[in-house]
Amino acid sequence: MQAVTEGDNGGSGVTATSELRLLPSWAKSQLAHILEVTHGWREVMGRVPGHPWTPGMPLPEGEQYHRKYSSDDILLVSEECARDRREGFEVLVEEWGTSGRKRPTVGDLVALLQLAKLYRAMDYLTVNVLNGEPLPRETGDSDALDQLDQALEEDCHAHYKFIYSGSREDEGLENGDLGASQVLERELRALECEPQEEGLPQLDSEVMQELEDSGFTHFAFSTIREITNNFSDLPQDLGGNKLGEGAFGVVYMARVVLRGHEKRVAVKKLSSGENKVEEQFKTEIEVLSRCVHENLLPLVGYSCDGPEWCLVYAYMANGSLQDRLACLGGTPPLEWMMRVAIGEGAARGIVYLHTQQERPLVHRDIKSANILLDEYFIPKVGDFGLVRLGSGGTQTATLIKTTTVFGTSAYMAPEAFRGDISVKMDTFSFGIVLLELLTGLPSYQEEREGCDLLSHILESEAEPSELLDEKAGEWDMDVATQLFALADQCTEAKKKRPTMVETLRNYLKIVNP
Repeated sequence: MQAVTEGDNGGSGVTATSELRLLPSWAKSQLAHILEVTHGWREVMGRVPGHPWTPGMPLPEGEQYHRKYSSDDILLVSEECARDRREGFEVLVEEWGTSGRKRPTVGDLVALLQLAKLYRAMDYLTVNVLNGEPLPRETGDSDALDQLDQALEEDCHAHYKFIYSGSREDEGLENGDLGASQVLERELRALECEPQEEGLPQLDSEVMQELEDSGFTHFAFSTIREITNNFSDLPQDLGGNKLGEGAFGVVYMARVVLRGHEKRVAVKKLSSGENKVEEQFKTEIEVLSRCVHENLLPLVGYSCDGPEWCLVYAYMANGSLQDRLACLGGTPPLEWMMRVAIGEGAARGIVYLHTQQERPLVHRDIKSANILLDEYFIPKVGDFGLVRLGSGGTQTATLIKTTTVFGTSAYMAPEAFRGDISVKMDTFSFGIVLLELLTGLPSYQEEREGCDLLSHILESEAEPSELLDEKAGEWDMDVATQLFALADQCTEAKKKRPTMVETLRNYLKIVNP
């Protein structure tokens, strides 16, 4: 295989030895589009070598070598992309591009694209990004994209057959794992065999009975549509109703009359195109009917009699912690004592989820965007659509193996990408939130060295005092230093990582000595 040379980079600042994670956003976006068409990113992911290979080394010869990612890992990322409406290459760069002591380079990606015969992506990277010459193709190889365009013109089923039936020979992974094209073929069979129902699924009788017994208010869909101004997508600060948008739907501000009093509420309209709407709806209802705590977002009611299902929450006047740390809308910065109090409240809410019943509840999506602040800046942990019941036992045991990666990658513990979900996953995510509170920096930012916040902190040679957000005022350095140390503990490897019960105990010792 021909090596990639350095050469001129056309002013992009990128060379073959540049870390993959530092690709400019425009280049990542274009590559993601190219590789999404034929799901080529899966071919790349399925060919990434595992130990003892390290980035910068030549790719192993032949097909029988240890792979970093199994077929299950590929399916996990696929489902995360479907849920978050993201492109697979983008997620792959976040995961692979930030893993390991020595990180993969642009040259490593070029070599994998050449190996997988993904020539359009390879040419774009070598010619348009690295400003080099196109690499040679094997004799007789045609351009897959040209074939795909033809298939799309002929008919949609041919398109799926082309993508999923394997235009190349199936390459098996070690230990009985399926090759990437075998995985895709299996998915096609599922698509062909499973009936595609129109509209949303119906709630079963057991769930309907739970709803009736829950005490939550049922709102007719016609009422929900009216109070949200027909789901006005004009942002609230411009006079509309839209408060924000997440993986599972859009949130709108509305006013309702409850028990003779008008009050503001937040209406989350669940994404009708999401396959797991029913599961998300049932999970939030189940969790919030059992869990009532000062630091959990309270549910007011629901609507499930229309074409789209909605959940109605208490309105949080000060929005999300993420927005307040960013001073969105010209809001004043949070001063440091307020941040410390918010961190404590959020920890209490998470601990409640983990301990309030025999089987712990794992949130799986703790992040500053899901910590809401009421009019008094009391934090409320929200968005319970990903919560999973544990199987009982101690708070340190692995509680569940999941077949889907969920959550937001900058906050996700490394083991979560393997489908290993436990309460300690929430501890890791809380550690990232704690770093946000201390530094005022976003959890992920493409432009900085170390795109995700944890990498940025670990790679920085600055002292804790230099990392603190100056907008928060004059910090108590003893408190701040200890909170940095606690965040470090929270983001340790799983075995060394404390539970949230232990984390809260340590937090209180720091802020209330």
